[in-house]
Amino acid sequence: MRSTTATSPARSTVRRPPPLLYRLAEGLRTASILLLVLLILFAGSVAYSAVETARSGSRLGPLSVSFLPNGTAQLAGTLTLGNGGIYPVRGLTIAVRVSNASGIVVGTARLGPVDLGAGASEAVPLQLDVAVSGSGPGPSLLTRDQSLPVVVWANATLGYLFPVSLLDRSNRSWGAPFADLAVSVGAPTASAGTVTVAVTLSFQNDATFGETGTIPFSILAADGAACGAGQFVVNVPPGSPYSETVPVDLSSGCSPVGGTVSASYVTASYTLPLPPEPIP
Repeated sequence: MRSTTATSPARSTVRRPPPLLYRLAEGLRTASILLLVLLILFAGSVAYSAVETARSGSRLGPLSVSFLPNGTAQLAGTLTLGNGGIYPVRGLTIAVRVSNASGIVVGTARLGPVDLGAGASEAVPLQLDVAVSGSGPGPSLLTRDQSLPVVVWANATLGYLFPVSLLDRSNRSWGAPFADLAVSVGAPTASAGTVTVAVTLSFQNDATFGETGTIPFSILAADGAACGAGQFVVNVPPGSPYSETVPVDLSSGCSPVGGTVSASYVTASYTLPLPPEPIP
């Protein structure tokens, strides 16, 4: 007896392509991964560039000083800006603040905006005007050697997108042109109806420039009345001391006790009021 077995038809092995939405989703996923990798690499390069820019940073050179006719001291120097990174720095703005030894601000300056290419540097002139006459912290620069805290802020855009800020602090030695200024008035002496006092002026020129001119002064009584006047002639090289005494005739009945000595440093270019000195 013969048995027969039915043969089933063969199944098709042809694969259908994925749906269009699925393919789009896969493409977006790949693109997103690639974009993320590029962003990470870009952020890493920006971070590296920021570190190199901060390392090159800004350098403030020596500060020179000159006096202006309006009773101010002008501090001048050169601020070198460097960009050691691989991206340009755009819109770089610089703010500089100088304080005295007590931490009181005596001068500020603002520079920019400046653009710096990758690997570039630029020297920018810097000027700060400090009032050294009248009241305030500035006059202490005339009579006190001190260390001046200097703070430099920088703000810019790095890598076309990222804002960056830099901060640099340093201290600069300041040599006062009339360091340890002192004026003393001696005891009155009378001769032939004229009362005379000996006035002594002393100081140390610790500035980087010489002093050539005159120092006219007035002796004022406690009530502000003028008792007498005189003048010192100065020609003091940098780093040198000065001490001179001149006689002054006092006005009749005028006592300098409890008053002050008011003086100014006068040159061909400017007149610089000096801090008043009390008379004990």
